[in-house]
Amino acid sequence: MKAQNSSVQVIPFIADSAPDAVAQIRAKLGPDAVVVNVRQLPADGLAKLWKSPRIEVLAYKPDSKAEAAAASDPLSELKQELQAIRQQLATANVAAVTDSSRSLTQPTRSRAAARSGGVPQWRVGEVLESSGLMPVHAQRVMERLQSSHGDVPPESLAEELVMARSTLTGLWRQLPEPGRSDRGLHVLVGPAGAGKTICICKWLAQARLIEGRSAHVWRLDASTANTAEALSVYCEILGVPTDRTWAGAEAVDADLRFVDLPGVDWRNSNAIHEVKRLIEGLGPCRVHLVLNAAYEVPLLLAQARAFSALPVHDMILTHLDEEPRWGKIWNVVLGTNYPVRFLSSAQNVPGDFLPATPERILTRQFPA
Repeated sequence: MKAQNSSVQVIPFIADSAPDAVAQIRAKLGPDAVVVNVRQLPADGLAKLWKSPRIEVLAYKPDSKAEAAAASDPLSELKQELQAIRQQLATANVAAVTDSSRSLTQPTRSRAAARSGGVPQWRVGEVLESSGLMPVHAQRVMERLQSSHGDVPPESLAEELVMARSTLTGLWRQLPEPGRSDRGLHVLVGPAGAGKTICICKWLAQARLIEGRSAHVWRLDASTANTAEALSVYCEILGVPTDRTWAGAEAVDADLRFVDLPGVDWRNSNAIHEVKRLIEGLGPCRVHLVLNAAYEVPLLLAQARAFSALPVHDMILTHLDEEPRWGKIWNVVLGTNYPVRFLSSAQNVPGDFLPATPERILTRQFPA
């Protein structure tokens, strides 16, 4: 996911506070602006003795010309899909996929055998597996395709891929659109190194600098100490209060409230149950499971099962800049009971932190 391209102009804003930055960004770029960097600027010379540090925010306005042109064409989405498919087919090594020496699952061997007998068979299952889907989930998509469109596939693989994209979209678990509906307490949990704290920082940057919302953060300890000092520093830059204890939290009326917990050893059931008791003491909240999407699928699913003891509401997938096979994400969608809320790339803040949609995943899964 790219935050910007060569056609956009990044503009620096110098502000005394986060609200001041919000006002400047909205006046110059409007509510659709995208923040790409935030840093603190110390006062110069003797002024540092009585002046608070200022902040520099880099932001840009997305170019909507291409989107407007596409919206005017009712067939634009299908054209884009077909173009992506043509490019995929042009660059794919079809021989490597269909080579009889490839290690295949039994359903794939059966289809290959049927093709050798001259009977038309669906081929898109192999393409789905090559893009990252586990055989069991690729077969689930195939069964839906055959149930909807029959045992005989269309003449071209391009048409099969269009149908497969539509079927995958139908299997997506929808969540409410991000916005005011997410007001309240959010608790991020997950294994160490998954990127929970980075996600809070990115979420805060969007909420404070683009949406102008109030926020409050608690850095709490669990079975281990919470050593995420960078979160406190970033909150100071954005003007977000940070507490190290939960005492008095009921009096806080911020629009968004976040609890940052240290990473949990997902193999230690006692550590997970201790986090569960801590969450129960917080009262009503939304629990977001943060997982590193660059890990192999069996490990991702094992971690999701380990955290199922918690009242998880949805998932946030991180480190996607390290994983080219975005088709892997469908294994998490189809192999767990949790919808996916955000997709996060890179460790820099703000970085990419975008609402998860099937279109966004499919575009990267079958790139143009």
